[in-house]
Amino acid sequence: MAAATRAVDYDTIIVGAGMSGLACASRLFQHTYYKQKSRLLVLEARDRIGGRIGSVNVNGNRLDTGANWIHGVGTPEKRNPLMDILPHKKYRELGGRVAFRHPGPEPEQPPVIPKQGVLEYSEWVRVEAQPSAQQRDAVSYEASGDLVIPGDIAGTLTGSLWGLIGSLHELAETTPAAEAKRTTMLQAITRSRALQDTFDSIPEEYHRTVSCTPQFIENMEAAPLAAQSAEHPQGQAGMGLLEFALDDFEGEQVFLQDGYTAIVDEVAKELMSAGVIQTGTEVKQIRWNTDPVEVETTSGTYTANQVICSLPLGVLQHHQSQVPTAKPLFSPSLPSEKREAIENLGFGTLDKIFLVYSTPWWTEEPYLSILKKGIVTPPPDSNSAPTDETRPLNTALDSFSGFTAELPGLAINRNGTTTLDLSSLSLINLHALTGHPVLSCFISCANAASVEHMTDEQAGGMLHRALTSWLGREPPGPEAVHVTRWARDEYSRGSYSHMITGLSEVGHRVEFQRPVVGGEGGEVLRFAGEHTSRNHFATVHGALLSGWREADAILEKLDAR
Repeated sequence: MAAATRAVDYDTIIVGAGMSGLACASRLFQHTYYKQKSRLLVLEARDRIGGRIGSVNVNGNRLDTGANWIHGVGTPEKRNPLMDILPHKKYRELGGRVAFRHPGPEPEQPPVIPKQGVLEYSEWVRVEAQPSAQQRDAVSYEASGDLVIPGDIAGTLTGSLWGLIGSLHELAETTPAAEAKRTTMLQAITRSRALQDTFDSIPEEYHRTVSCTPQFIENMEAAPLAAQSAEHPQGQAGMGLLEFALDDFEGEQVFLQDGYTAIVDEVAKELMSAGVIQTGTEVKQIRWNTDPVEVETTSGTYTANQVICSLPLGVLQHHQSQVPTAKPLFSPSLPSEKREAIENLGFGTLDKIFLVYSTPWWTEEPYLSILKKGIVTPPPDSNSAPTDETRPLNTALDSFSGFTAELPGLAINRNGTTTLDLSSLSLINLHALTGHPVLSCFISCANAASVEHMTDEQAGGMLHRALTSWLGREPPGPEAVHVTRWARDEYSRGSYSHMITGLSEVGHRVEFQRPVVGGEGGEVLRFAGEHTSRNHFATVHGALLSGWREADAILEKLDAR
């Protein structure tokens, strides 16, 4: 006698209410079939929607802890779909920037990143509540403002960085794919004429700054420039040149001044009203080879004809790892091609340190006079969409950049050799963008892992000491500090995916786009998320498009019945 088939609770269950899961659900919900009760359910472990898009309130200031940028607004012929969601949203390119020299005392021994694991904070970061007398003496002789790199030199440095990135795109597009796949980003940069041209055009006293400039690319991609090897295990895998040969959106890279949360809420609006989303419900296991599929959660077990898994790649990697606390998410194990895709794609971390002040002291004297000596405003991008009156380029200060000796950073020297040196820091002036008296600093890769082990006060103290060193005098201290910890967040375990040198990246991402077939021959399990996008990974629009892709595949089969 055949076993009784369990009743089906829902036609489709989506696991995860980040951008990809919400995009998939909202697309399905436009179809009359899914507007009927008990056809669609979205399960979210957090007590909020948005996933790696989120915000916190600190002292009355909204801090966007996750995504901030639209990476390419697109062109009239190929428009970024995010631009059509809440079309009147406020956004702007970053304008004025100020770069600082590093005058201060060098550590006797520069910190060294271990081959395995992450150094504990106490092992190498000097803990000081205030700058030492030695530090004060080291900067006082340049308190006139010589610590600021002159605007013309800073402009050349900024231009050289974008020139370097442009040369990498050109090299990636002209290099055979097989060779590009084997070429590390570090190798590509050391071979680049653009970096050497910068050394030639800058006075020698600024060569150290030039050497550390490529660290910006590490921060941008949340991945080391070096290749994956025995010295760079999976969690610290390096970028390949192929990452720069993508068909992504062109145009301005813009900062969302009101944050991404409003866009998330707009995408989820109908779903929330209909009660389709269930938060506070962690999925423990997906039993995909049963009929129907069973989804075990902290709130009970649900059944469905098909499941879309939109969990971040970092979460999938954790559940597939040998970590003692990791438990299999899928039962039975996924097909080998899916397991290989999960294991072999890179997933990096980009964290933020927020310094919250009572007032924006950097707009006041004596700091303003110091900063004005180095403000650089980039020319408009000729490929960008026209800038309208609601979002003019601001010639005020938008960001600070400088160095700290308290974290290690990769330096690429003029002769092509590499050393560990100072770590570059980029601070965004949120007051110019959002009106909040806040500075936000980006930290990535191994340094992000180390900062995540600091207390908020320790991380804030490190930045405060850096600002003191840059300015030649001590500015007011922050009233509050907030540090994101995406790698330690059990529902994200990192920030976004990247390419790993030497692996079939495109093949792995395409593999995620193939549904898993169950024992009865039906397509029972699909995947969405930025990591499943071939050309738009590591972006919010990549997550959005991946959700639409999976929804369209489901609706195509539905309409063909």
